[in-house]
Amino acid sequence: MGGEPRIPLFLPVVPPGAKERVGRVLQSPWIGLGPVTEEFENAFGKAIGAPHVIGVNSGTAALHLALRLIGAGPGDEVVLPANTFVATGHAVLFQGATPVFADIDPRTGNLDPNHLRALLTPRTAAVVPVHYAGAPCDLDAIHAIAARAGIAVLEDCAHAVGARHRGRPIGGSGAFQAYSFHATKTLAMGEGGALVVPDAHLAARARRLRRLGIEPRPDAEGVAPWEYAVDEVGFKYNMGDIQAAIGLAQLDVLDDVARRRAEAAEHYARRLAGIPGVAPLDHDRRASGNFLMPVIADDRDRLMTHLARRGIETGVHFRRIDSYPMYTRARLPHTERFWRHQLSLPMHSALTPGDVDRVCDAVADGARS
Repeated sequence: MGGEPRIPLFLPVVPPGAKERVGRVLQSPWIGLGPVTEEFENAFGKAIGAPHVIGVNSGTAALHLALRLIGAGPGDEVVLPANTFVATGHAVLFQGATPVFADIDPRTGNLDPNHLRALLTPRTAAVVPVHYAGAPCDLDAIHAIAARAGIAVLEDCAHAVGARHRGRPIGGSGAFQAYSFHATKTLAMGEGGALVVPDAHLAARARRLRRLGIEPRPDAEGVAPWEYAVDEVGFKYNMGDIQAAIGLAQLDVLDDVARRRAEAAEHYARRLAGIPGVAPLDHDRRASGNFLMPVIADDRDRLMTHLARRGIETGVHFRRIDSYPMYTRARLPHTERFWRHQLSLPMHSALTPGDVDRVCDAVADGARS
């Protein structure tokens, strides 16, 4: 490697303002769920174009809360791709519903609306399209199919911070949405997530459910001021003000981060064009959140080994989740080929053009060898 530094697959970049914001929380009278969380919810909602945002402690929690609000449960089916992280499917199992796996469009890695349509039954309660790598799904088709069938749409936006649909931030779709702020993500808090819901009534219920179903009762006649109501079983899913403070600092630089990722993705696409045996996906880099830089490689595992020897980290996103024992394996020919050949190249906002060139040079060398 000639002493060249390793290029990581992911690299959380925490802006300098995070220390100051976290410091203010640590010096305040409260560090749990509080005013900074509310400030983050409002700021994130403005950034993504969503009026009703609920801060939670993970993207998984957001998915689960959404399915609880939708009412999916035993006897219901939820359609989702197998080309996703296991959290998407696990959230369906948490509710006792049955995951039904749809195939993908191999050009994008996103759910195929035509297969979705074929899978609908009277038991279908919801569809969970995943914006793979940050590239928006065919939302027009998916929402039209869901509206005709009378089912809910829950968008898995774990990769989609910064994504745009029809020129507008993706949060304005009017659907349930689940975001992740894990350490690897574009808006990295370490851990955290957000749920977007369609209306204020659902938002109020989600706020209760994220904190064990607790609701204050300060104005109830004859009730002590410390009393609260618990009318349904909830979860311990709330965000805290320390994570929210980091999130606010990340929002301060989100536009620049999104620009850097888009520029890196476009640079990759130009450099990889024409390399035999390796092809980027068909993503609009300026509309995508560019969480991943996925390619399809004829000999993925050999290329992965070659890049590792050159000090370049890569990953696979994802092993089809219906291959795990808690799921029923489906016939998904596009998904099967996709996961056997998919390779994620380094993608983060600290990547330089020189880093991208080095990765692409190594890919070209690997393709020739």
